[in-house]
Amino acid sequence: MIPHVHILMCTKDGAGYLAAQLASIAAQSHKEWSLWISDDGSRDTTLEIIAQFQAVHPGRSIALVKGPQSGVAANFLSLLVRPEHDACWIAFADQDDIWMPHKIARAVDMIGRGTGAQIYGSSAIVVDAAMGVTGSPRHYRRPFEFGNALVQNVLRGNTLVMPPRVTDHLRAALNVIDPTQVPFHDWWVYQVGTGAGFDVLYDNKPGLFYRQHGRNVMGAQQGHVALRARVVVQREFAGWVDANIEILQKIAPVLTAPNQRLLHRFAQWRSDPRLGSRAAPRTFGVYRQTAAGDLALQTMARLGLI
Repeated sequence: MIPHVHILMCTKDGAGYLAAQLASIAAQSHKEWSLWISDDGSRDTTLEIIAQFQAVHPGRSIALVKGPQSGVAANFLSLLVRPEHDACWIAFADQDDIWMPHKIARAVDMIGRGTGAQIYGSSAIVVDAAMGVTGSPRHYRRPFEFGNALVQNVLRGNTLVMPPRVTDHLRAALNVIDPTQVPFHDWWVYQVGTGAGFDVLYDNKPGLFYRQHGRNVMGAQQGHVALRARVVVQREFAGWVDANIEILQKIAPVLTAPNQRLLHRFAQWRSDPRLGSRAAPRTFGVYRQTAAGDLALQTMARLGLI
C-alpha cells in the first residue's frame, strides 16, 4: 500500500517564490499526498496564490489554516500537533524552495526499506533567488545521535519526512511543552527523535533546491562565518541550548535511559563554573560533526559561551 503523506507548509509573505514551490509539489512522482498550509499573517498575495493552487487542483486535499504568529518553529509545530495528523506520514515544506520530483518517493522508499520508524533528511542544492547554484550539498561522516543533536542541528527542516510512529511520538511530546519556546522545529525533531532512540536516515542525494534570499529566517546565515561568530559571541547559541535543555528536561520520560543520563551530564557540564577545567564534551558523548567543530565547542566552553 502506498502511504499517504501529509505535507506541512508554513507561509508568511512568500508570494515571490511560493508558486514555484507549489508547482514542484504538484509534480511529485509520489501522488499520494495532501497539503496543509499554515499562514502566519501574510500581507502580500500569498493567500491569493494558495487559492489559485486550490482552484487548479480541485480533487486534491489542500487546507489553509491561520498560524499562531509566534515564529516559524511554533507555526510548524502547530500544524504537527493538529488532530488530523494523528498516525500520519509527515513531510515539512518551506515556502520558497523547489522540490525535485523524486523527493517524497525516495524518502518513503528508504524508510520502507529500513526499520519503518526512522527520520528521513537529505542534502540539498543551495541556490540564490534566481536559482543560480551557490553551494554544494552537505555530507556528514559522524553518527546522527543524541550527543550530536544536543549541540548541532544537521537536519534541515525542509527535507524532513517522518512515518507515523515517529510522528506520534513527536506529537505526544508536544502535549507537555510550549511550542513557542522551541528555537527551531527541525533541531527539536532531531533532538527528540534521536533522544527517543529513533534512527536518522540521511540521504546524500539532494531532494530539493534550497533557495537563499534576503527574506530567509535562517538558511545561508548559518554558513556565513561572520554571522556564525556573532551568534556565538553574543550568546545567541548558548540561549538556544538553554531553551533546548529546558524543553528536553520537561519531556525526559520519552527519552531513552542512556539519553536521559547524557542530558543530565550535559546540563551539569554546562553549569560547571570552572570554565578552564571543563572536560572536552567528546569525552562524555557530546560532539559536532567534525574535529574542527569539536575544537570550536571546547573553545566556546572555556570562554563561557555555551
